[in-house]
Amino acid sequence: MACRRIFFCVFILTILSFEVLAQDYDRIAGIKQQLSISTDGIEQFQLLGDLAFEYRFAHPDSTIYFSQQAYNLGLKLKLKLGMARPFNFMGVAHNYKGDRLAAYEAYSKAFEIAVEQNDTLQIAHAKNNMGRVFFDQGLLSRSYDYFLEAIPLFEEVKDSTGMAYGYQSLANLYRTQRDYVKAEEFFVKALEIRLKLKRTRDIMSAYTYLGRLYNESGKYTKATEYFLKADSGYSSTNDQINLAETRIFLAENYIEDNKVKEAEEIFERGYEVISRSNVVRFQPRAHITLGKIDFLKGDYRNAKSEFEKGLSVAKDIKDIALQMEAHLYLSKVAEKQANPSDQLNNYNKYLILKDSLKDLDVARQVERLQFELQIEKKDQENKLLKINEERNNAIITQQRYQNIALFAVVFSLLIVGSLIWRNSRRKAAANNVLAKQNAEIESQRVEILKQNEELANQNLKLSELNHEKDTLMSIVAHDLKSPLNRIRGLVEVIRLEPGGLSEDKLKLLKMIETSTQAGVDLITDLLDVHEIEENRNVLKATIDMPSFLRSRLENFRSIAIAKGIDIKLEDNHVGAIQSDIEYLNRILDNLLSNAIKFSPKGSVIEMSSGRDGDMAWISVKDHGPGFQDFDKTLIYQKFKRLSARPTGGESSNGLGLAIVKTLVDRLQGEIILNTTSGKGSEFIVKFPAN
Repeated sequence: MACRRIFFCVFILTILSFEVLAQDYDRIAGIKQQLSISTDGIEQFQLLGDLAFEYRFAHPDSTIYFSQQAYNLGLKLKLKLGMARPFNFMGVAHNYKGDRLAAYEAYSKAFEIAVEQNDTLQIAHAKNNMGRVFFDQGLLSRSYDYFLEAIPLFEEVKDSTGMAYGYQSLANLYRTQRDYVKAEEFFVKALEIRLKLKRTRDIMSAYTYLGRLYNESGKYTKATEYFLKADSGYSSTNDQINLAETRIFLAENYIEDNKVKEAEEIFERGYEVISRSNVVRFQPRAHITLGKIDFLKGDYRNAKSEFEKGLSVAKDIKDIALQMEAHLYLSKVAEKQANPSDQLNNYNKYLILKDSLKDLDVARQVERLQFELQIEKKDQENKLLKINEERNNAIITQQRYQNIALFAVVFSLLIVGSLIWRNSRRKAAANNVLAKQNAEIESQRVEILKQNEELANQNLKLSELNHEKDTLMSIVAHDLKSPLNRIRGLVEVIRLEPGGLSEDKLKLLKMIETSTQAGVDLITDLLDVHEIEENRNVLKATIDMPSFLRSRLENFRSIAIAKGIDIKLEDNHVGAIQSDIEYLNRILDNLLSNAIKFSPKGSVIEMSSGRDGDMAWISVKDHGPGFQDFDKTLIYQKFKRLSARPTGGESSNGLGLAIVKTLVDRLQGEIILNTTSGKGSEFIVKFPAN
């Protein structure tokens, strides 16, 4: 024990000569080394932020300096993400310095920038940090809202470190409210995350928080378990400040658990740590803890000495809670020493300090109200600044648009003036050219009048010739048709001669009949073309479609049977329509005639009809050779021979489909061809039904 007291005296005498060891100077040196050799701007920005963060414990001013350097570099690099990070670090530094208002302003700036850059991670940190500021000021309801908003954001971006901070902040809040169950739940969540991240300092901090929670809630065994884990970790990392604090917590926990021997042992092991630190806040707690150990051992004289030393240092640092504890134990020591005057004196001082603590609570409430008013004032100022900024930006934007508009007007006037001048010159030149052209045009006009007169005379002659041609065509066609019909009649008479004809003669008669029929068909088509070209008006009448189609089919039944072809009619119950029956007769006759000509023996021709609203349609489908692609461009032109050939030796003059197309156009309808080479053709004629 004597050795212990000498060691403690050495600590008191040399306390101001040692450097704070909570700072990780090896990591700081490493970051500075990387920064000195880095040439990448984004990497330098990140390293400056890391350096600022490492200085936050013992050198918060350095944190502010390096954070500002990082922000300036980010502005230079025009970074679109991460610019809120330096302000979050500045807020941490101000918070460690005790300037809560400056910390809140820095966090607010970080939040504003993070929202602009859509940086969810920094938004979460800013909210969590603002919650800690309000928590430190005792404004628990406001801090609770910020913590609850921050945690889901950390979870959204899957930032484990931030989630651990958020859970720890919320746990401390519940601990303050003595809700130890919820506090334990969130401290454990934070510990689980930090164990996965394998960061020793953060893990030890989580152990310490859980140890203090269990100590406060009277679970001394569990508190000892976690304090020992923290002690082991801080020893391995040579973190002297946290090691000293942990051992004091552990000693006090042993005392409250009535384990004096263990308390004395851990306290003695803590002297080595305490002697190398310069943290003043350890001194009164160390003296009082040592006094408690002596008191429990029955060494009241030494206990009194330690309590008086702890009281002295507590007065220097103005720690009322420790002063109260010292006076209370001095009162208990006086009671044990049968010194009623000292007992009463110290107990009265304990009561006085207790009353002053109540006054301090009132003062802190006033301070909290003042802080809240300052925050509200600052928020209002920020809102006004934003409104003014928006107003100024609107004015600047409006002025910019006005300047642009003015420039555009001036530029347009210059262009218009230039164009007017150039156009005036061009117009003068163009007028000269036009004068010459007008003279030429006048001479050409006179020449054109002469030519028009000659053309009119020629057109008159051509009209007379065309009329003569039509008359001649009509006469020749009729005159030719009569002898050809007589030849056909004579062929029938010869075929009926008694006794029959030889096979050779029958073949000759068949050839005569075929040639004669071809001549008759050609003359009929020529007459049709001649008549169609006269362009008579459409004569509409009521037509019963089923009867009409059956009559046309019967006209071609014998011809089809002669080739072994079957014609099928599908009745779709079209009913009566209004159209030109002569035109429809010719259209259907030509389509059926062509289908029979080009269909192979034994095939089927399908005829159907239908109605779509105000339009009727007739379809004739065969299974002949079909048409090739080049046929489709010639198919409706007169006298054009196509690739397909009649299958029974019939003649084809190339007028049938031309007549169909002309008649369909007269009816204001359309003709559709669906064909595939080698697989047949389908002609669909659509025409108005009313």
